[in-house]
Amino acid sequence: MTPEDIVGALEGRGWKAEIVSQSDVEDLVDVNEQGLFKCVDGRLSDHEGMRGPKALGGVYAIASVRGVRDLAGLQEIVKEVADAGYVPSVHGDDHAHPAPMGCGFFKLWSTNQLDGFEPPEYDSEAGKAAVMEVGGVYEQLEGSHSESVVMINLVPKTTLEPKTDQRFVVDAWITGEFNLDVPTYLVVAAETVEKLNGPLHAKIIVP
Repeated sequence: MTPEDIVGALEGRGWKAEIVSQSDVEDLVDVNEQGLFKCVDGRLSDHEGMRGPKALGGVYAIASVRGVRDLAGLQEIVKEVADAGYVPSVHGDDHAHPAPMGCGFFKLWSTNQLDGFEPPEYDSEAGKAAVMEVGGVYEQLEGSHSESVVMINLVPKTTLEPKTDQRFVVDAWITGEFNLDVPTYLVVAAETVEKLNGPLHAKIIVP
């Protein structure tokens, strides 16, 4: 999909969307090996590794789009992400019960609320344990959502760090690294934001 295709698809869903150059995004940073392969969630974290790719639910993004629904498959994805040079992760927050259900994407996926996606065969606590068992990280996010925009980043090996002025960050370039179907991934990203009552405003960052 071209950036223009993404704009058209989002506008067809009732969004406002615009294309911006990476030179106009002052806080776009290079990813590093200490950064988590983490959720697009805009809230602040208890982990310092924020310069990693942002994907739907962290490693759950790859599992869901590929249709991998078992714990053994999830653990293989954790290893794959680590082999690619990133710190695999999932998250919860400081007020969900149980805490790992604080990930909105996993909640939608696991409760069969995403169109065309079969839910995983495990719950959030089992997923957390499986990820950590093979070297992944669990992070806890703080407070409530207040995202005002969705940043869809097409610039490879770059990301945006969470900040107090929250935004969803979708590093869509990871679809190429992990062989994910781009339209499927972007549609489920839009659906996730919509079902979480997030902002229907996107900026597509291009090189």
